[in-house]
Amino acid sequence: MDTPTLVGTGFLILGGVVWVVSAIYAWRMAPTFGRNRVGWTIAAIIFGPLALMLLYILPRHEPLPGHGKSHKDPQAELYEKPHKN
Repeated sequence: MDTPTLVGTGFLILGGVVWVVSAIYAWRMAPTFGRNRVGWTIAAIIFGPLALMLLYILPRHEPLPGHGKSHKDPQAELYEKPHKN
């Protein structure tokens, strides 16, 4: 077997794994940054880790409903709030 061919194949497989992991991570993290999940996943499939780096570099938006820290408790209105006298 030719060693450069094996090394080249290994780098190709490693690159493919990195590309797929970037797309999965973009799918999971885009809503927490307030971005469109599908759009960023497609961008990560096309551009790989570069799209993922851009996702982190761009300014954050308000997280999408159901994601991130801005989740409001639907029962919070039921609790009594202390009044200041």
